[in-house]
Amino acid sequence: MPEFYEPSRSDLLNLVRLYFKTQPKGLGIAAGCASPSFPEGRMFFFGNVQNQFGQDLALDPHTPFEIASVSKTFTSTLYVDALRSLSGDDTLAIYTAPSGLLPISPKLGKITLDSLMSYSSGLPADNLPGPTDLPPFLPQPYSQMAMLNYLNAAPPALVGLNEQYLYSNLGFALMGAILSGDSLELRSFTDLVAETLFQPLGMKSCFFDWASLERLPQGFNYDYSVKPNFSAVTPGWPLFPAYFGAGGIVASAADMLQWLLFNMGLISNDLSPTLAATQSAATTVKWGDQSLGLGWFLSPAAGNFPATVWKDGDLDGFRSYIAFTASNQPGVTAANAGAFVMINALGVTVDQTNSGPDLAVALTNDIINLILGQSIPEDKSSYPGTLRGRSRLVTPR
Repeated sequence: MPEFYEPSRSDLLNLVRLYFKTQPKGLGIAAGCASPSFPEGRMFFFGNVQNQFGQDLALDPHTPFEIASVSKTFTSTLYVDALRSLSGDDTLAIYTAPSGLLPISPKLGKITLDSLMSYSSGLPADNLPGPTDLPPFLPQPYSQMAMLNYLNAAPPALVGLNEQYLYSNLGFALMGAILSGDSLELRSFTDLVAETLFQPLGMKSCFFDWASLERLPQGFNYDYSVKPNFSAVTPGWPLFPAYFGAGGIVASAADMLQWLLFNMGLISNDLSPTLAATQSAATTVKWGDQSLGLGWFLSPAAGNFPATVWKDGDLDGFRSYIAFTASNQPGVTAANAGAFVMINALGVTVDQTNSGPDLAVALTNDIINLILGQSIPEDKSSYPGTLRGRSRLVTPR
């Protein structure tokens, strides 16, 4: 087995030192990494965090961060474990009204379940302002049943059914309802995630952000075109449980390290066979040069940087990114290197401009380069995932 470099705190401090010169008190970065040479992984913490009242909070392995759309990788893993057929071509028809298991419009019946999990269902790109999948008078809280009833009454138009990339949170929200079963109780979905993923993987700090918001650090949004260039935001979206399957998980660095180790194949359990499906192209549809896995994006090798499996997430005040090198046998052969970064800020870039490469993405991929013994590029724009603003989960406030 080849030996891989184990990054030190000094290595990472050299990478992040610059970003704290002009940031507010309360900005924190949590990072983790792993490889077969240190299969238990490592965690690092920089800066500090505060609660919504300006009081200092601990920044340690158990500090919670909104991971937003990284939650989709949990939902897709549950889908493969619980529902996916060997062919992967089952459709929503078995769930559609009036005779199906759930009140889903028959107009959505031709959508394949794989396409729901691989951003190619034809459902609207609802990570932009003015999403078309929400009722004009949004009930509070917005429950799974309310979502399904609205979609049944006013199903969205499909664009490129199963044949076109559109980043849709709705696909994962629907899968959360499907996984809940005919009870359609939110508790059944959150319990399923906890019992099937959190508990077996030892993810002890995870929760869904409809509770314990007072534990979350204060988050910040960045806009480099104004002074000051950051503004504090209220974390969480506790009145939007219908979309928990798309972005509702709150996790600590210790939790995310376990999720990284599992997906890299450094932890083996009963769910390991799902990795072959989630980390392989689920459709011939692509987003640029990115193949679409189930929940994950699959980036090809570029220059000295290897092919990677990655997912990002952002909500107001929080940004996360997780990536690891592609394995030729996911779940059997461990990935060579992987890392994640979580920041209680959205919009921080490496060049401190609104169009620059995202810090969480750049730092994660820099760490992967360190592990592989490769030089750190000055130009971060070629890294996978640096197209900012693509995955943002827009929710009403």
